Amino acid sequence: MHRATIWPCMQPQRMASSASSNTVPTKTSMTSNRPSHSLIETITAELATTSTAFKRVSTYLLKAPGDFMHKSIQEISSAAQVSEPTVLRYSRHFGYKGIPEFRIALAMSLVDQANAQAASQQFVEPNVADKAVVNRDLKLAIGRAAVQLLEPDRAIILDSGSTTAIFARQLRSVAGRTILTTGLNVVEALWGAEQHTLMLPAGTLRFESKSLSGRMVETTLQNMRFDTGYFGADSIDPEAGLSTFNEAEAHQGAAMMGACTRVVVLADSSKFKSPALHRICALDRIHTIVTDTGLPLEIANALIARGTHVIRVDPAPATA
Repeated sequence: MHRATIWPCMQPQRMASSASSNTVPTKTSMTSNRPSHSLIETITAELATTSTAFKRVSTYLLKAPGDFMHKSIQEISSAAQVSEPTVLRYSRHFGYKGIPEFRIALAMSLVDQANAQAASQQFVEPNVADKAVVNRDLKLAIGRAAVQLLEPDRAIILDSGSTTAIFARQLRSVAGRTILTTGLNVVEALWGAEQHTLMLPAGTLRFESKSLSGRMVETTLQNMRFDTGYFGADSIDPEAGLSTFNEAEAHQGAAMMGACTRVVVLADSSKFKSPALHRICALDRIHTIVTDTGLPLEIANALIARGTHVIRVDPAPATA
């Protein structure tokens, strides 16, 4: 019978003996002044009443969301004709700690807008650098906890997510495995860990995600078999399963999972929300989800009821 397990955030070798509990402390990274509905709708609604400087930023964002998502703060401030501190204050005005967190929320708002309009327009994917810094303390705790699941594995797949890259860094000190990855960020994290055999499939480089993609990746996997695949997530929903922003990434993720006996998803509690545009798999394909104690108990129970083992890690401030 599956159940939720809470692990304190400890060094990996100590974690396996930690006590389990079914009590989850209430925790959220949301601040009180964040918009309760679509960020795009909130920005549009405030356009007529906001300050001149914020209006310039909003106008630029609404006109060119792709540029706002991927340009530097310096480039945004220049294009919007405001100062760099104004751009930072703008993101904090809507309840976010900084530009990376704001842009992740903006990406999800654009997904919701596209879904509502049944739009076929190309989605603006979040910047990989933004993903890497958002909720880093949670991702580090999750990565450390996931090492405890590695024991039976000899050959694994790591996808290209920011959480799996942090997990990969924890593998520098473990015994050698065969590791296939599509993520250049994962390769960077494991660079010099010569006990491992690293494999990169053929594919096309996607600069925005620092990963390889395309049919060549899927072809490479057709005649291969791995013990476990460790995947990140853009969105997890008990009903809809695992989903992502990018259609090609969804096809590729499904193919990678198909080459694995076991599927483990590493995702902080902010990822449990409305489905992204493209589905990767149903929940019954996922054996284990490693997340943090910010995940509400009702969602954890819904996942467990569908046969997925849920591990919730009590995070500590990031130190690595």
